Amino acid sequence: MIEVTKNIVFDWNGTLLEDTDAIHACLNIILERVGHKTIDIETYRDHYDVPFERFYKNFGLTDYEIEALELHKNNFFHDHYEPRAAVAELREGAAAILNHAHHNHVQSLILSNHLVEPIRTQLRRHAIEDMFTDVLAYADRATQFRDMTKGERLRQFMVRHELKPDQTIIVGDSIEEINIAHEQGLIGVAITGGCVSEQRLQAAKPDYLIHSLYDLQPILVERGFAT
Repeated sequence: MIEVTKNIVFDWNGTLLEDTDAIHACLNIILERVGHKTIDIETYRDHYDVPFERFYKNFGLTDYEIEALELHKNNFFHDHYEPRAAVAELREGAAAILNHAHHNHVQSLILSNHLVEPIRTQLRRHAIEDMFTDVLAYADRATQFRDMTKGERLRQFMVRHELKPDQTIIVGDSIEEINIAHEQGLIGVAITGGCVSEQRLQAAKPDYLIHSLYDLQPILVERGFAT
């Protein structure tokens, strides 16, 4: 009998890396740049969306204001974000769940709207790079949010490697991961405390809603991924 690979697909920002405050701060810097008032963390979580153009429109920025940001927006965001990310910690329970998956021969992947090399730099800094089979993310700032969506990137990877949707869990802190789970038949786990409010996550109907990465361990056992 051929053994079917079991997989966990982790979002990175806000899910494994504790960087929600850093992203919130950088978006406030961008809002200030176009003369818009800053927002608190609750408002941020109530309106967060990707790509960021949709997020800006949620706050009433005009097409002209968004266009003014467009040319240098990615550089501007990343130049402010990366120094903050360089000192960000992993979310509590991240190392434990990665080790638990690894010891149970579950393949772990990262699926992100961020950039591959900065993520790999962080994985090395936190000494967890060898826990992941691959990092599925954008190649550079120029292609970010332009070459393909997270969902399509994952779909192509799963087809290429013959991964089974019903043997794949996706974990994320945004509605985007829940939608990917619904669209591709994956097991969807939403985690609170990241970029989206608990109420919005719950309304999107994930298979599971958790508040800590430690809460993922019993789900792995329930689904037959681990003992």
